[in-house]
Amino acid sequence: MAGVIYVESKLEKHHKELLNRHKKQLKQKLTELFQIDSPDLDFGVYRILNQKRDEILRFMNEDLINAVDAEFGKYDDETRTQIVDEIKALERTIKETYGGDSLNAKGLKEEFRKTAKGKELHEKWIHLRQDIESASMSDLQKAQIFEHLEEFFSRYYKDGDFLSLRRYAANEKYAIPYNGEEVLLHWANRDQYYIKTDRFLKSHGFDVGSYRILFEVVEAEGELDGNGKGRFFVLISDDPITFSEDKRLLTIRFAHVPLSNEEVNNRFTPGAGRQKPNQDDLVDGLVNEILKNEEVPKGLSEAFQGKEREEDKNPRLRKHVMSFSRQNTSDFFIHKDLGGFLRQELDFYIKNEVFRLDDLGTDNGIAIGLYVKRVNVLKVIAHRIIDYIAHLENFQKTLWEKKKFVLRSGYCITLDCIPEEYYGDILTNDNQLAEWEKLYKIGINQTGQRTFDSERIDKTFLKNHPFLVIDTAFFNEEFTDNLLERIIHPDNTSVDDLDEAIGGLIVKSENWQALNLLQERFREQIKCIYIDPPYNTGSDEFIYRDNYQHSSWLSMMSDRLAIGRNFINQEGMAFINADDHEQSTLNIILKSIFGQNNFLCSAIWEKVYSPRMDAKSFSSDHDYILVFSKSEKVKINKIPFEQNNTQFSFFDQLVNKYYRRRSLRKEGSGSLRSDRPNLYYPIKAPDSSIVYPIRQDGREGRWRWEESTYLERKNDIDWVKSPEGWQPYVKQYLEEAAYQPPSTIWRHSDAGHNHEAAEEIKALFKDNVFLTPKPTRLIQYILTISNCQNNEFVLDFFAGSGTTAHGVINQNIKDKINRKYILVESADFFDNITKSRIQKVMYSSNWKEGKPLDTKGQSHIFKYLELEQYEDTLNNIEFLDRDGHLQASVFGMKDYMLHYFLNVETRESQCRLNIDRLTSPFDYTLKIRREIGFEQFPADEEGFREVPVDLVETFNYLLGLHVKRKIVRKRNGNVYRVIHGMLPNNTSATIIWRKCPLDPSGHEQELEEDAHFINDVILKEFPETGIIYVNGHCFAPRATPIEPTFKKLMGA
Repeated sequence: MAGVIYVESKLEKHHKELLNRHKKQLKQKLTELFQIDSPDLDFGVYRILNQKRDEILRFMNEDLINAVDAEFGKYDDETRTQIVDEIKALERTIKETYGGDSLNAKGLKEEFRKTAKGKELHEKWIHLRQDIESASMSDLQKAQIFEHLEEFFSRYYKDGDFLSLRRYAANEKYAIPYNGEEVLLHWANRDQYYIKTDRFLKSHGFDVGSYRILFEVVEAEGELDGNGKGRFFVLISDDPITFSEDKRLLTIRFAHVPLSNEEVNNRFTPGAGRQKPNQDDLVDGLVNEILKNEEVPKGLSEAFQGKEREEDKNPRLRKHVMSFSRQNTSDFFIHKDLGGFLRQELDFYIKNEVFRLDDLGTDNGIAIGLYVKRVNVLKVIAHRIIDYIAHLENFQKTLWEKKKFVLRSGYCITLDCIPEEYYGDILTNDNQLAEWEKLYKIGINQTGQRTFDSERIDKTFLKNHPFLVIDTAFFNEEFTDNLLERIIHPDNTSVDDLDEAIGGLIVKSENWQALNLLQERFREQIKCIYIDPPYNTGSDEFIYRDNYQHSSWLSMMSDRLAIGRNFINQEGMAFINADDHEQSTLNIILKSIFGQNNFLCSAIWEKVYSPRMDAKSFSSDHDYILVFSKSEKVKINKIPFEQNNTQFSFFDQLVNKYYRRRSLRKEGSGSLRSDRPNLYYPIKAPDSSIVYPIRQDGREGRWRWEESTYLERKNDIDWVKSPEGWQPYVKQYLEEAAYQPPSTIWRHSDAGHNHEAAEEIKALFKDNVFLTPKPTRLIQYILTISNCQNNEFVLDFFAGSGTTAHGVINQNIKDKINRKYILVESADFFDNITKSRIQKVMYSSNWKEGKPLDTKGQSHIFKYLELEQYEDTLNNIEFLDRDGHLQASVFGMKDYMLHYFLNVETRESQCRLNIDRLTSPFDYTLKIRREIGFEQFPADEEGFREVPVDLVETFNYLLGLHVKRKIVRKRNGNVYRVIHGMLPNNTSATIIWRKCPLDPSGHEQELEEDAHFINDVILKEFPETGIIYVNGHCFAPRATPIEPTFKKLMGA
């Protein structure tokens, strides 16, 4: 007996150890899920969560454990209560059957057990008594629940992203949402936003004392095979590290390259006990390689190995390498409904992994009834964790979907649209003249005078060069305000509709965010979309989650195409460039977004003029252009072609034209009467005989035209008498300009080729500054097909080097009309390539080696914007303290619950629109970590620059306002910025921005004067105004406050 007791004690100890181990494993997994496993990461959402470690750890170590214990106790109580109720019911039955004294402490008395009925009742009573003693959940059962929780959540998370991780098993591990569709394309990230804010990897910089360290990402040399391989950061082969003594700048150059498992093992040493290197080993390998490099100064090398802050876990260099790598290789997605997704998957997991319903009725069958309550405990605990995780993910989703602020705006304008009174300011603006020198090669002669082709740059020069382009970024606010109010058309007439005069809009932004902001302004106004997205070859610029290359790309494309479709009007079309890597799946995505019936063609574009002789297998000579319409109202333009004049051998003296004959009777397929019965009818020949469409084989055929068409066009019929009788032919005349439907094969002779595109870039910039441009002739060919006419828009949200704008300008010059373009590009070359290219072709249409060969440009105005990025939003989250005061940053936050601090504490952050600060709208700022375009704002030690937000432009786009006029008026030194235009519902609106008191108390007189000025001065200029928006407190009649509308439309 003693041996039995010893065995039971050992088993209980084992179960307790098992329980503690699974508890610990679940905590480790939750540490990953809640993204607090990397305290040294100080970017994005990690910056926020690391400040809330205490709350999250308390949830894991106390709140969750208490909830688990409560659920276990609830399980015990409910189980005991149920068994006690069953015992009471059984004892009543026994007493009613055998009398009130038939029971004792051992059950039914001996004399009543002799019958079969008595024996059955006694045994049931004994079993229930045993059940109540074991009603509490055992450590083993608790351990099994913790094990299931850890196993379930381990399937859905990796490096900041929630996704279904690959499983190799005989049975299905995931639920796919399917509702009976005939064809369903599903991919791993289908319900997630792809959130990498640009298509290019980011550099990383930090300071160590007087040293500046820059991690730079460079393009790997040669063609890299990325198929089936992960991508890793490595130091480049040539000059990976350089040090500039003058600048005290250490530059460390990385490439992001695909490596096989064998290549990874050869390059990075696995840590102790590991067969292959993990992320820590990769970071350690890079750190060691950097520290060994002779370019790293000794003092700096020593500083790298010390900690940056006392609370840091890692040495300085390791911390920054880890942060740099993590920022570029994690956090690719935000789930659109993480809670719903995980709850659905949990139900599927319980059915297949816990209940195993498929085993019912087999030898593996289990007592399902015993599991029901335990499964309920598992489900309640899992839902608690899911709710917590989902709240964090939903917070990020809110910040992603929030429409982003305009941070920078400006105009590029040719001189013929600028009154001469501004020429003096232009000529004295050194920054503008320096840009002309850079763009147009205007130089400085020996006397120091700026010249162009030996011409002195003065007012006469400006008059003689009407297509020189000024950029308002180089001028002060007063100059720009006055100019926009007095801008003119080339014929010297005043512009009374500013948006109408603007020929293009280019936006530096992640493209989904740009489309999200612009959609109200341009909804159903786009005639043609053309995009050339990354082809997802594995070695191109598209950044993808390892092992999720195709699903990453599909998520990126589907969301952007879906929102892009909203921009197209009913007659519009979309043209999407692709190659063999993704063309087939992209076509399915497009059909699901645009509709199967709106698929027009998959055109073959001959992208080269000769085969590649160095191709490894096949020479890739073509790309695909997938073409879709918005609706059946699409208007496809015919394209000109050269006719073969020898075919037109007949002459019609009545119209003085040559023609050829085409049989009126349909020939070939579909030519039988049964195919189109209504096209079988009699017509009268010149001798009044009746002719029917009889085929040569004697069967009844059909005519090409309906009878009504024939009667209208009888004069176009040429009758020819043959031995078989009269035959009618249609006269097809030789036209001076012949047109035909576009073919599905686009020859390079018509639509250009890639070598031509590269030469265009070299002509403009001298060097090959952009590796994958498309030819302008391709854009012009598409403009012709899409029937894009005067004042109609072309949209390209993968703008690259700006070929679309260049093509539009070229075609406008050719057709003498004014099509417009909208371009979106996120890369840092936006200013130096995309924007500069447009400025160059405005000035001249003929370039060679970066120099203009003439000044035959185009009168043109384009507007440019730069938007807040998602990373900017995260970096500007601010928190309230216990007294409701706004703290300066994410640092120094108090200990509140997650649900509270995410929803409530952050709502007054600048990035979520702090409406109180709109009383000083021209002082509203965000902190950003960017330099290009914001060099004039000083950076702090962390690289942040405090830059102004353009609330005026942001609100215009939120409203969808077509801006007609922008004016500035002043009263007692206070500036009033006034925008007048039309809302999408055709209501005339005037928006007024000015500085005003935060609290009207004590400022009544000032606000009364303000109201009189608005009514008596500003609104008199816009008497037709239907709605007036004014920021802050305003006593003017009919004034609608801006703040609630701004907050609502921004989704903040």
